[in-house]
Amino acid sequence: GDSCETLSQQTTLNSPVKAVLSQVKKGTVLEVSVNKTGKAVTIEALLNGQVAGTITSSIIQRLAECMEKGYQYVAEVVDVQGGACRVQIRVK
Repeated sequence: GDSCETLSQQTTLNSPVKAVLSQVKKGTVLEVSVNKTGKAVTIEALLNGQVAGTITSSIIQRLAECMEKGYQYVAEVVDVQGGACRVQIRVK
């Protein structure tokens, strides 16, 4: 598996929140936060504490494990068109 320092992936945000995405542009850096509900883990991309969308790519399990170890990640916007937002997830 990827080591936490080099964990990185480009993905499209799921369940995008249009009101929040209207405030982002290419280069905007979103915070990445783990939200646990029981056994379900969701990883959210936040702008100023507001959820912009969720991250459901293949690395979320690894991302959650690394974040539990204290690593912090960001999701940098690489493209946003209407409700579709592509981000590059990388270590902060």
